[in-house]
Parts: sequence; C-alpha cells; structure tokens
Amino acid sequence: MTRDELEALREAIQRALQPLCGSQALHDFIDGKSDLDGRVGRMAAELGWLAVGLPPTHGGLGLSHAGLAIVHEELGRRLAPGPFIATLSAAQWLAQLDESAVVSRLVAALVAGETTAAVPAVPQGGALEFRGGRVRGAIQVLGSADAGLAIAPLGREGWAILETTGPVAFARTDAWDRTRQICTLDCQDATPLAVIPDPDGALGLALRRLLALAIAADSLGGAAAVAAQTVGYAKTRMQFGQPIGGFQALKHRMANHVLRIASARHLIAQAVEAAGRNDPDADLWAALAKAEATDAFAFVAGDCIQLHGGVGHTWAFDIHIFAKRARLNQALLADNRSLLDAAADGLAAAVRAGRNSTELVL
Repeated sequence: MTRDELEALREAIQRALQPLCGSQALHDFIDGKSDLDGRVGRMAAELGWLAVGLPPTHGGLGLSHAGLAIVHEELGRRLAPGPFIATLSAAQWLAQLDESAVVSRLVAALVAGETTAAVPAVPQGGALEFRGGRVRGAIQVLGSADAGLAIAPLGREGWAILETTGPVAFARTDAWDRTRQICTLDCQDATPLAVIPDPDGALGLALRRLLALAIAADSLGGAAAVAAQTVGYAKTRMQFGQPIGGFQALKHRMANHVLRIASARHLIAQAVEAAGRNDPDADLWAALAKAEATDAFAFVAGDCIQLHGGVGHTWAFDIHIFAKRARLNQALLADNRSLLDAAADGLAAAVRAGRNSTELVL
C-alpha cells in the first residue's frame, strides 16, 4: 500500500473516532458512566481496524506493521479506552504461527470482536509453571478482566495459549491509567488450548517487538494530541493583557515538545520499516522507539500540565489523563533504561557482524 493510501486509512480512523471519543465521552467513561471501551471496540471490529495488519490468509488487509502503527497512533491520539494493544498484538502474533484450525479460530474471533486478548504486561517479568500438561501460577497481564484469551510465557517450555475457563481467571489491578486495565492472570491446574515451543526465543522476541511498536505508536499519538491541546490553550489563556502563547519562554517550551515528538516519530518510522522487512536489527529499533516515544510522551504531558497552570491538575481538563497514560506506557514491556541497554547490545552485535544499522529511513 502506498503512503497516500496509508494516510487515507489514517483520515478514515480519525473521522470515525472524532464523534465517539470526545473529551466529555472520555470523562464519562472514567467516571463509570458509559461503556465507551465497548463501543470503540465494536466499531473497530465493524470497520476492519482489528484486521489491518493481518495477512489476507486470515482475512486481513496485509498492511503489517505500517498499518498497525497508524491504528495505534490514532487510538492513542484520542485516548481510546480498551485492550487494543494487547488484542492487536496477540492477533498479529498468532497469525505468524503455523496455520492450524485452533490459530485460525482464535484470530477470527479476535478480528470479529467476539473476544479480546491479554498478554504479559512485562514479558520477561516471570513465567507460569507447566507440569503434567497443566499450567499453574500467576503473572500480570495487559488486557481486560473479561478477556477470553491469554498468551502467557512458560519459561523453557515456550508459550501457552489459554482460554478463560474455570481454572483461568483474571483479577483487575488498580492502575492510575483508567483507560486500560492491568490484571493478574491466575491459573490453577489449567489445561492450555495449545503450547507453542520457542526453543530459540524467536517467538518471545516477536511478541515483544509487536508490543514495543504498539506502545510507541500509542505514545506518539498521545504526545501529539496533548501538545496540540496545550498550544490551543496558550492561544486563548490571557495573562497581563495578552495570550500566554505570546511569551517567549513558553514558546521555547512548546517548541521542545515539537522536537521530542518529531524525534519519536522518526524512530518509530525506522522501527516499523525494519520490522516490515524482517531486518536483523528490528529488535534494536523497536526497543529504541518504545523508549524514546514513551519518554517523550511523559515529558510532553508533564510539561503541558505546568503550561496549563493550576487547572492542569484538575479533573476538568484532559491533561492529567494523558499524563497517566504516558506513565503506564513507560512501565509496560520493560524499563526504558533496560531497553536502551538492550539496544546498545544490539548495535554492538550489528557492528561485529559487519552490518550498518545507522542508516535512517527518509
């Protein structure tokens, strides 16, 4: 698909989300007055967003990582609630496995919006025990308490695909970001639907790469939105007889937002390109993109609270919702410092192998 066609996809998503995910609707959801997450999820299924990245063999559009990045960015721009990062990443991960009746059924259910998925919030943060054909233990997952499917690590045994039946339960954990859910997945002698071997760790890396790109794109959309809201506020907020946006010191701060967002955007574009062509350094770029985008989101959102003055700390404005989502994005997948360390190791490995991993996509 051409760049113009990808931008047409972006515009279509923006038009669909605008009337549904306004500020008041978001606040009503956070206050428990609506099922906005369910409405956005149903619309995403009806309009085919959940199949954007999947290959045609699974009924998808075949847009792979480029299409997924656009979907996540626009959902992040609107702070759309729901388990989209987990569900879209799980569907894409499952579609990479050898085709089977089980995989096809699960992917079809996810794409149709019949169920949602949960994935490890920190994939390297622990594993479930697999013994005698049964799964035991508990881990933290990103998803929702009513998810019908979970993908969980089993250590050396690989990965378990679990359907939520009696021995598999989710308990919601309180989190500062109320637009998404972190849950504890508790398994008591559960029989997995399937166990996927991962002797060389390639499947684990694939899942982490998908999650890194999704979190990065979500953060990019959120950072761009909160920065734009703050510029709009600075144009109308009067102080000393003029809009505060006219003060040079504030102009410089908002210019810094633009720079951080632009840096994150280019890193994500590089990571998406590398993942799309199965570049051997794709994991390096994905780690850099997640770390930079989430740090940029947290920086921009935090500074925008300050630029709003006292009202930035109130529930009446959206700024604090952006800031909370930014902080959760920083914590998901892995600590950003460890991701940067992993990227540095990847760069060193690329140099030893004689690869030039510093060429950027223009």
